[in-house]
Amino acid sequence: MAKKVGLNGWLQRVRETGEHSDVVVRVTGEEFRLHMLPLRNESGYFRDLPSSSNGIEQVDEKTGCKLVNIHHLPGGVEGFAIAVNMCYLIKPSFTVKNVALVCAAAEFLAMEDVTESARKFMHSNIFSHWRYCVNYLQNYTRIGSPVDEYVEFRCQKVLATACVKCFTEIKHVSAPSAYISGPLTAVPPKQSSSACQTLTELLVQVCSLPDIYAAEIINTLVDSDVNLNLKCRQGRNVRRWLESVIDDECQSDKARCYVLLCLSRMLLKNAPTKRPWMELSSQYWCSLLEHADQLLPLLGDPLKTEYSIGGSHLEVYRNHSYFKERLIGVKAMLEEKIGESLNEMDEYLRDYKFGPDTLMSLVEYYISMGEYTEQSLEEIAGDVDRFLWFYANECSISVDAFISLVKAFPPSARDCHDTIYGAIEKLISTAPNCSAEEQQQLWSLIDHFKLSPSVNERALNNPVFLSQPEILESVLLHHSQELAKVDDTDGRHLRHIMQKVINASLKLLEENSRRSREILELQRQYGELLGCRSQMLNPEGIVDLLGKQHHSNLSQNSSLQRESETEESEISDSPSLATVSSTGATSNRSSSHMAMLPRRNVEPPYPYQTIS
Repeated sequence: MAKKVGLNGWLQRVRETGEHSDVVVRVTGEEFRLHMLPLRNESGYFRDLPSSSNGIEQVDEKTGCKLVNIHHLPGGVEGFAIAVNMCYLIKPSFTVKNVALVCAAAEFLAMEDVTESARKFMHSNIFSHWRYCVNYLQNYTRIGSPVDEYVEFRCQKVLATACVKCFTEIKHVSAPSAYISGPLTAVPPKQSSSACQTLTELLVQVCSLPDIYAAEIINTLVDSDVNLNLKCRQGRNVRRWLESVIDDECQSDKARCYVLLCLSRMLLKNAPTKRPWMELSSQYWCSLLEHADQLLPLLGDPLKTEYSIGGSHLEVYRNHSYFKERLIGVKAMLEEKIGESLNEMDEYLRDYKFGPDTLMSLVEYYISMGEYTEQSLEEIAGDVDRFLWFYANECSISVDAFISLVKAFPPSARDCHDTIYGAIEKLISTAPNCSAEEQQQLWSLIDHFKLSPSVNERALNNPVFLSQPEILESVLLHHSQELAKVDDTDGRHLRHIMQKVINASLKLLEENSRRSREILELQRQYGELLGCRSQMLNPEGIVDLLGKQHHSNLSQNSSLQRESETEESEISDSPSLATVSSTGATSNRSSSHMAMLPRRNVEPPYPYQTIS
């Protein structure tokens, strides 16, 4: 005796075999042999089909059944097949990959029960946790249906809510346990590590989503009530946390840009409107500016992103200018806030890796405020000097930028020029294209009276530094003052000072001669241009005169070194070196006018002619 089959079993059988079919539905070229009764029972589309303009168009020639063509069905063949099976009481085979297809097809066919089942599955398996939403959006292919908006809106809402919750519940932002060492582990390691790791993972995953999702979630987070200025004030490892997020966790420049834009906008939104602006949050402000400064030069090539639209996987090349414009705007606002509050920082400015242009902007903002003290200005100038040495060592600064940073502070802001001197030495050695004129401009920044004795001794042995006439004049004046204090009977000390005076005088004469030759050469070139060579000075006469006098000076210098200690009386009878110094200063000024007087044999003064 044959076993009786229930209604459910009979419906499933006729669905699988197609027997007793009275309609053929054609979807994207694939045919389904179905039955109008179960279709009309579940689908409003099929119930309204006879009165529709897109109703039964023809009869299938093979079966004689009615033929229905459904063009451009959202969800395609896969979504239609699962939705139709539910009309035959077949249990739906939902998966994360096909549930949106089924939902789109069911909405188009007006299958309310199927649509409700699909949405329940989404709430249980996609919208229940932010990690599920991230994975789903990363692999989601848009269908071209209202379901797209529904799925994307729900996922974005879950992710935005999770971000707000993480920032709200976390006590303070700090580095994960892997980045904490030494005394910084005073915070509870489990709680801090878990909260920070969750926040880090969530933030990076959101910023790594396609642009159409990441931008919307970030806007929602920025518009929330999270006050990042309060959350980061107690974080002693904010800088390390940002390094771990931006440098280690983010795998693309796009994600790094979104992280910087998100955190910077959150910080600026709730920035205090009156002093103190940064208080204990300077780590956050400066770290964001530091990373923005490092990231902007990398935004030169098109940025490749991927997402799906209309059922096809597309590779979209978003121009880096989209991020560059926004980062430049955010960076400018950070520079203004930080620059106006340099004296409020809870760390040294030199601890950060700012570029020369960024550092210059910070200094200009600070000085333009005019609310600084001598002590704070001196501290900031010292930090800037250390920056200059770092730039010179890395050869990452131009001569003009170097000079601008030094001159940004008044002379009274620096009591010591040792660091600047070392930075100039380093810059000249690492920049092979530094011209002689640029070197002179750099050395003119140094006040040798503000050099320590050891550095001053090194500077006076530097021929390029010593070639400055004003330096030689001051050296001569200093030695003359020393000579005036020496006892006439101290012949050995007296001779040593006199030797320094003579060397400085020779150097000053040599520099004056060089500049005179330069002026003569310029006059010759100028005369050639005007065709007036007859009016030029005769360079040979002056050059010969300078050469003869120079040889005479050298012979006098050698004879002075060979004098014995018994010649103290001769040395003591020489005139005061104050006259020597003033004469040296006169030689510097007169040499610049010497070549400008035509047909005059002007003999430059020589300071050491008065020495017997």
